[in-house]
Amino acid sequence: MLGYSPGDGFNPLVANSTLVRQNAGLLYEKLVEIGPDMSIVYRLASSIDVLDLQAVIHIRGGATFADGTPLTAQDAAASLEAARVSPLYAGQLAGVTKVEVSGEAVVVSLAAPDSLFAYLCDIPVVKAGETAAQRPTPSGRYTFGEGDTLVANPRCAFAETGQPEEIELVPVSSYDEMVSGLTVGSLNLYQASELADLPSGVASEQSFYRTNNLIFLGVNGAAAQSGPLAPLLGTAAGRGLLSAALDRRQLAEKGYYSRAYPATGAINSFYPCVLAQQSILPEAQLTSDEAAQALEALGYQRGSLDGMFYTADGQALAVRLLVYGGSTYKRYTATLLESQLEALGVAVTVETADDFAVFTEKVASGDFDLYIGEVKLYNNMDMSPFFAEGGASAGIVQSEALAAAYDAFRRNMSAAGAFEQAFAAELPFIPLLWRSGTVIHTRNVQGLTSSISNVFYSLGQLEFAAQDS
Repeated sequence: MLGYSPGDGFNPLVANSTLVRQNAGLLYEKLVEIGPDMSIVYRLASSIDVLDLQAVIHIRGGATFADGTPLTAQDAAASLEAARVSPLYAGQLAGVTKVEVSGEAVVVSLAAPDSLFAYLCDIPVVKAGETAAQRPTPSGRYTFGEGDTLVANPRCAFAETGQPEEIELVPVSSYDEMVSGLTVGSLNLYQASELADLPSGVASEQSFYRTNNLIFLGVNGAAAQSGPLAPLLGTAAGRGLLSAALDRRQLAEKGYYSRAYPATGAINSFYPCVLAQQSILPEAQLTSDEAAQALEALGYQRGSLDGMFYTADGQALAVRLLVYGGSTYKRYTATLLESQLEALGVAVTVETADDFAVFTEKVASGDFDLYIGEVKLYNNMDMSPFFAEGGASAGIVQSEALAAAYDAFRRNMSAAGAFEQAFAAELPFIPLLWRSGTVIHTRNVQGLTSSISNVFYSLGQLEFAAQDS
């Protein structure tokens, strides 16, 4: 039993509803899916060729809609055009300037090179004449049944053996109603809000999937060009030392209650283009003696009485760590970072901003030494938020060399490793964790496989075990 909002309909190209997007994963097939391992899985697109400012999406032959109508390149192009102006997909397709049909392919023009453009093509496909309809003809594993039900679509090219034959839909009017619905047994599962901390319940369990929500340590390197923090925050060597001294696995397991995993570079480490090409380790990379030697090499001196570090003229090596107080995860992570850095010999003052507007204002104005930030990156690993004028660029030391390495990666994914090397050499910000998405479900639900592109990525192993009495 799944929740749905009758007033929002079922069309993810129209409705600004994450619930519509969730259920669309059952009703509408996509050009591609992103697998749980962060690889591209071709669905209605048989392949996607990207070269400079153009992407050619080859449409798989033989696919049909639930009513038997052939699914064509015209349908795919119309869906992409609708997605470009839709509330849910417009942002990720902002770099698309033109969509055209060429035979059995869709040709997409891009404003700038994007070697990972295929990762943006997890776009649902509906009939060309139904892109604005509230209830378009399904193309996926399920179609509309009688009443509030979904039934298996016998014409789906990607149906799974073992998937449920029927799914009951339950009207809900709010997120809170879904939460209570699972508690009382009227719903089996729902996708947890990204804003919710510690989703749990005595009658529920959680399963997780990888996302591209990056938790990072913002560094005010631009402001730290003089004074006691200059060597630590204002130099690549100092930022590298900070990064190497952190235990990201502890932050993931304790700070985020295992609802995150360590970030070992700028690009999500599960992306095939950077496998084995990142240099950050999940655990601390330096022993306490090695860290002390590195601080001394930066010009700091350890105090004989307290073991903390000072500048040559006696100023304490102390940093202000800004954190948004409305997040349980981030508050706990700040406490862990404080402990890890003070073990290094760096004094930390945690400054908590309980109002998110105040927190963002402090970050934007540079009123911090370090801060715990979070940014939801698009699946093509667009890092522009961290470059000049980007939303997460406050305090970042900009570099022409790093910008050039990033541009080369955008042109050709084979340059991803070189970009990671250039990033590790400068570390303008410090990646910490990738946050996990969460599905809340009743205890009898087993075998659901979710991914960043589809909560219902795979239903073939889904089972409903008998409830304990």
